[in-house]
Amino acid sequence: MKRIVVIACTCMAFLAACSRTEPLEVSAAPSVSPGAAPVSDQAVIAEVVGRGTVGTKALAWANPSTGSAGVIEQIDTHDRVNGCRGFVTSRQSLEGTARFDGVVCPSGNSWKLAATTH
Repeated sequence: MKRIVVIACTCMAFLAACSRTEPLEVSAAPSVSPGAAPVSDQAVIAEVVGRGTVGTKALAWANPSTGSAGVIEQIDTHDRVNGCRGFVTSRQSLEGTARFDGVVCPSGNSWKLAATTH
């Protein structure tokens, strides 16, 4: 009986140590009107990074057009003169999981992806 109690306490301590205490921010994908062309993951990521706050950590994104989703791990100032932002994100899709480093820059009323690397 004592072994069961010790194991239960150990498991509870392990679960408590693994739980995330800070909230994960979530950003909505750009709205898509019915019948419109699907929005690319790159466009969703660019808009989320552009609307996000520099210094943000763990900002979730999702693209209902493709079913892909991920977490932007960081947003940094890339080019203060042009307002570009650097970012690192993950992307889970039917093809698998990938990680990208990229740069988005303002373009009119939206944001455009300037470069990505794996």
